[in-house]
Amino acid sequence: MTRIDVDILLDGEEADITGFMLEACGIDSRDFYRNERVLTRENLEKNLDVLEKMVHVRNFIRAPYFVIGYFALLTGARISESLRQDILEAAKWEHEEGYWPDKGFALKRRIYLEDFREKIQIQKAGQKLHAVRFKYSEKSFLESKVVVGINQFRDYCDYGKINDIKHINLDGWGLKSIPAEIFELSNLKSLSLAFNELTEIPDEISNLTSLTRLYLNYNLLETLPESIGKLSSLKGLSINHNNISHLPESFKKLKDLKQIYVRGTNITQVPEFLKIVRLESTNETIYLERKT
Repeated sequence: MTRIDVDILLDGEEADITGFMLEACGIDSRDFYRNERVLTRENLEKNLDVLEKMVHVRNFIRAPYFVIGYFALLTGARISESLRQDILEAAKWEHEEGYWPDKGFALKRRIYLEDFREKIQIQKAGQKLHAVRFKYSEKSFLESKVVVGINQFRDYCDYGKINDIKHINLDGWGLKSIPAEIFELSNLKSLSLAFNELTEIPDEISNLTSLTRLYLNYNLLETLPESIGKLSSLKGLSINHNNISHLPESFKKLKDLKQIYVRGTNITQVPEFLKIVRLESTNETIYLERKT
């Protein structure tokens, strides 16, 4: 057993199966990887019988269950209880325990599968969730500096351990607001809130003065607050696939900011107040080439 990445869809076999399943839904995989929202609940449910046959014909190879589970979370599609149980069985850590010689990789993979199974268990028709996306080193996991998932986050808050955390990942939990406790973490280095239902970012975000990375991909944002300009340590910001059309002028105060990822937004030009920058059209990223 080999994997190049802990995330579902990024492993070779799962990537191939993803392509086949998307083709069955009439979707080009290249379009999907650019914008996952091209796969809808209606489309997936219409083709679910065909996809289930593709899963079962492989005699319980685990990869197809990962892919169809990923799609179900993404779209909020209705799935049968038997399929849910098959996905949960496929995603058990016991199938992989002992396979990974690298302890850091093994820990990341186990946490990833636990998060995936937890979301599959609670998923219901019409509820859009998402598998987590990791951006952290194995070392960060081994040093217990990463919190993944809303339940682990609540546990850390309850036990008074949250101030020791450097990275928080709450991807794909359908959050409509950011937990207020986060804004008390002045030592937090990265915060990922991708694949949620956030419509606004509170001004209190400015409290996170140690934050270097902020991921807000695939939310429902139309604006960003001027207070983001107070995140003096920020180096990278991802706002892909939001309805944002402009950046706050306070961004010119962010002297360490190097990249702003804007794919799938309404931002088509670099704002005039951001000097010495370029917009890379191939990946729709604003690169800030700061003079020192």
